[in-house]
Parts: sequence; C-alpha cells; structure tokens
Amino acid sequence: KNDVLTLIPYYAWNHRGAGNMMVWLPSELTATSPQRQPTLASTSKIDASTKTETLLAINDGLVPKDKDDRSIPYYHWWPKQNTTEWVSYTFPVETEVSRASVSWFDDAPWGGCRVPKSWTLYYKDAAGAWQPVKNADHYGVAAGQSNEVNFDPVKTTSMKLEVVLPEKYSAGIFEWELK
Repeated sequence: KNDVLTLIPYYAWNHRGAGNMMVWLPSELTATSPQRQPTLASTSKIDASTKTETLLAINDGLVPKDKDDRSIPYYHWWPKQNTTEWVSYTFPVETEVSRASVSWFDDAPWGGCRVPKSWTLYYKDAAGAWQPVKNADHYGVAAGQSNEVNFDPVKTTSMKLEVVLPEKYSAGIFEWELK
C-alpha cells in the first residue's frame, strides 16, 4: 500500500477551511509520538475502586524510564491510606492470561505515594466470582520498573489487581500489562 503525503503551502491554508495545521514535520524520532500497538490491556475496559480521569494512564503503554520519571501519566489512590484498593480489566473476549507486570508510582521522599504493602491478582471464573491466580511466582513492589509475576494460565473475561496501601501513604500505578 502506498501512503500519500500532501503538503499545503502555509499561504494557501486559509483556502482549506477550519482545522489544525502542522507547520513542521519532525525529523527525529524523539520529536514524535508514535502510535502504540494495541495490547490486551489497551483494548480492555478499565474499572477501579476510585474512578478518576487518570485511570486511563494504567493502560496507555507508557512505562517510566526509572523511579524518578515524572514525564508520563500515572494513576493513584491519594489521599487513601492503609486500605485495600483495586483496578480491573474486562476483555473484549475470553482470553488466556499467564503473566502480568506492574510499574509502581512512588513520589518519595516528599510526596504522599509509596509502593504498596502488597498486591494480588484475581481472575473472574465461569460463575462470575473473583478467584486468586494460582502459583504466582513473585509480587514485586520495586518503584518505577516492571514488576513481573507469572502464574498458572487462566481463561477469563476479566482480571483484577488488588492493592494493599501502606499504613501512612497512598500508592499509584504507571502501567499494568497482561500477557
């Protein structure tokens, strides 16, 4: 397939009607925002114990460069502390899942979010009840990096990530991926 690029001289834009105009084309990859490939997470419906506009950050495909990266969006439960919170994905179709990874947001030392005390993954069984995944190898809580957990494969239409917040802090998520 041949894509066509049409360039319109700046002076002639007024003849094209209302709309946005790009007056430059990026010459470096770092100046662009490439469209990300769809993933199981990005095609799922998201829900959470606390619903905010930032909820969409958990499946936008953006992961932090390191624990101090504040250049990408994140979701958090602030100001809640010492509670059990959750986020869930509902898939378009029943899917087999056996791995998940979470990049935790932590704005130490001055902010109010830290990594969680713990977290657990659940799947919705055929009867519609939440069940913990079996044989999870490790629920990591390192800040600003991918904390991967492998578990026995499950066929499901929905997954839930349950998070136990620290006693005197809240917690947040940069990204939650499933495979």
